[in-house]
Amino acid sequence: MNIISSINDLLAFFQPLFNSQGYALFCSFILGILCYQKRKTITGIYQACPSKSKYWSMVKFLSRGKWDADLLAQKLLCLIQKYYENWVYIYDETHTIKTGKAQFGLHFFRNYRYQKRNTNQSKFHWGHQFAALGLLCFTAGQAILFPIWVKMIIPGDAILNSLEVLKTIATNIPLGLIIMDRGFNNRKVFKVLLSLGHHILCRAKSNAVFYYPLVIDPLIKRRGRKGKYGQRVSIPDLHFCDVHALGQIVSVASAIVWTKMCPQQVRLVVRRTRVDETKPYKYFMVYTTDMSLSIETILRYYRLRWELETAFRDTKENFGFDNYQVRSYKSISRFVQLSFVVTSVMQLMYTLTDKLNNVSVDQVLKTLGIHWYKPSKLTRGLMQAYIQCLTLRYLFSSSKVIFDNKPKKQKTLMKAA
Repeated sequence: MNIISSINDLLAFFQPLFNSQGYALFCSFILGILCYQKRKTITGIYQACPSKSKYWSMVKFLSRGKWDADLLAQKLLCLIQKYYENWVYIYDETHTIKTGKAQFGLHFFRNYRYQKRNTNQSKFHWGHQFAALGLLCFTAGQAILFPIWVKMIIPGDAILNSLEVLKTIATNIPLGLIIMDRGFNNRKVFKVLLSLGHHILCRAKSNAVFYYPLVIDPLIKRRGRKGKYGQRVSIPDLHFCDVHALGQIVSVASAIVWTKMCPQQVRLVVRRTRVDETKPYKYFMVYTTDMSLSIETILRYYRLRWELETAFRDTKENFGFDNYQVRSYKSISRFVQLSFVVTSVMQLMYTLTDKLNNVSVDQVLKTLGIHWYKPSKLTRGLMQAYIQCLTLRYLFSSSKVIFDNKPKKQKTLMKAA
């Protein structure tokens, strides 16, 4: 099976975004990131890609190429939504690397986030910050997360700060439900998303405060504007009942409430757990503006939010998210966006190609010679390693004609005989 031709069929969907030379370099980047086994720097991609272009053409493709990374992300989103009808968004932020490591290019972007009492506590980033959007798609038997959009964040910048980057991404995507972590509990964030028409699903912090809707007696006349916050919600006093969710029986409670973090009414779902009867209850709170969602769906959606965290890890380990060695904001943003495109195209190829779709975990492990690792499902790293193995088998198989002068050699041997 020719894996490269299967990838090229999917990459043809992006061809209108580039000119002829740009599309050839785009395909070279995708194939180089996917098939190269070492660090995904531009040098490594250049050595692995089948393109005949010069090295500096690939550098200029990131810095001065006439293409837009945001349009590329929108095109990728359209490609995924073309094959999946049921989906939700997952939004989160990440750093390129963890503390204790040095990253190339940190000195090009000053960090103004840690200024306290007019003293800059940290002069530069310890890792570039990115905002990312994932598309969680549902099939009959599983949920698949596709990394779609990634944009670099520069703290303190008027255009590239966290809120403006979120607004840019949310403006250019179809309306839907956006799942976020509790770090985004901010009225400004929710106001931007709700004004654009999106729904939100977010986890509440442990000290979050909720209020019942205010019940107004029509016979009593009051001066001033109408109130909306009623009695404060006491989480332990909610009516809990046992429901079947997350593959088990859980004790949950639900209520329609107000919170000062969100300008609209939300549906609060609280799950309580405890180790034994001698310990106090622990409460897990999540709320959403989409009132049509059931309790089981709300808990399941937020549990699947973790898939974006694993996508961050896989793109950093296997798809060059943290291997860029370019200097400008434009080049870095384009490089990390290409790493997201590679990851999503590879996952989509596994769902659309019959031979890859039917492959089992045991078959992949046997092909790769792995006997010490038994995952429950195919990870992105195993997918990439299996494609690399099939590509090498195809390129170095005896059935593939590599030399064009083979008939000439046969004629020479006949004459000698």
